[in-house]
Amino acid sequence: MMAKSEILPLTGLRFFAALYVFLFHMHIRWPLSDNTYIKNILEQGAIGMSLFFILSGFVLAYRYSNSNTTYRSYLINRFSRIYPIYAFTAIATLPWIGVDFGSGSAIDTTTALTKIALLFIANILVIQAWFPQMFSYWNDGASWSISVEVFCYFLLPFILPKLTNIDNKRLFILSAACVAFSAMIGVSAALFDDPANKVFYSIPIFRLPEFIVGICACIFFLRGNKKFCGPAIQIFIILTVAVYLCVVGSKMPLYVGHNWIIVPSIAFLLISFSVGNSALAKLLSSRIIVWLGKISYCFYSLQFLIIVPLVKHHDSVVQHYSALNNPKILMVCALLILVGASALAHHFIEEPARIWINKRYQTKRVAKPENSQTNTPALLSIPTKN
Repeated sequence: MMAKSEILPLTGLRFFAALYVFLFHMHIRWPLSDNTYIKNILEQGAIGMSLFFILSGFVLAYRYSNSNTTYRSYLINRFSRIYPIYAFTAIATLPWIGVDFGSGSAIDTTTALTKIALLFIANILVIQAWFPQMFSYWNDGASWSISVEVFCYFLLPFILPKLTNIDNKRLFILSAACVAFSAMIGVSAALFDDPANKVFYSIPIFRLPEFIVGICACIFFLRGNKKFCGPAIQIFIILTVAVYLCVVGSKMPLYVGHNWIIVPSIAFLLISFSVGNSALAKLLSSRIIVWLGKISYCFYSLQFLIIVPLVKHHDSVVQHYSALNNPKILMVCALLILVGASALAHHFIEEPARIWINKRYQTKRVAKPENSQTNTPALLSIPTKN
């Protein structure tokens, strides 16, 4: 079930996280169901972002525990994983940058050009999540989560060694504190008259606790804490979360208001699926699901390119293909196109670029004289504490 740097069920799970977000984005534009309970689940699809952040923490902690990887090598690896597709989608979505030049006066033009410059700087540096006021421009409403991931990536080498050196009791307390903090944002918005806004939903520092929970969950897994990981418990947790979302659904604001139940449930399921002895874990490890998981980053990143043109040209499309007036048929067609586009992007852009970047910059660093005294410190050489 496990490769050296991959846990197959978790690779497969990535696709379902991306799929949930896609269904959410389709549903809020073209409702997929009138059923109250199903609507409540679909309308909370943004909690798929929590799954992404927790899963990233878990997978990276698994990969880099007991690793002699240098900080430089680690950053190159992360860059090669995310930036090629990120850059591709940024370029492809330039027609929707959304900056209005107004009347064309000198003031309006200067203002517009300044906006464009700031958008370019934020997107090139992948820091747009720190500026939610930009989310209605360009691809920032979709790419903000990549910015959160980048922030977490930079911190992992400093967080992971600290966490692997604390005992299970303190690790559990830290995990509980992170769950509580991540839930407080949405809960406070529900309880107080002046609700929190998207600043608290998207700014990376407020999503960092979810990433840390993923790291803690992985450490528990690596230490052999695998009790109560059977298939019955998996099904119980999934059904409990589903029923909770059916009933509570949109009553909690900002999506992260559900984190009190969503975050620990995800953390447990990641540990349980990683054990790999259940039917669900085996399903997630199947060849087709793992392949979908491998293209899931492209799947998530390219959604904008499918959905936004549909929004703009929906009436024209429906006029020519009346069947697409049915939201479910429209969703299936969009899904198939997105999967196809994601497969092409993965095999012809993402993977070749990743391999080239690593070959170009990783091997260059390794190829040094044997008597060289210049060494990059291995920041990720981490013993797993039992």
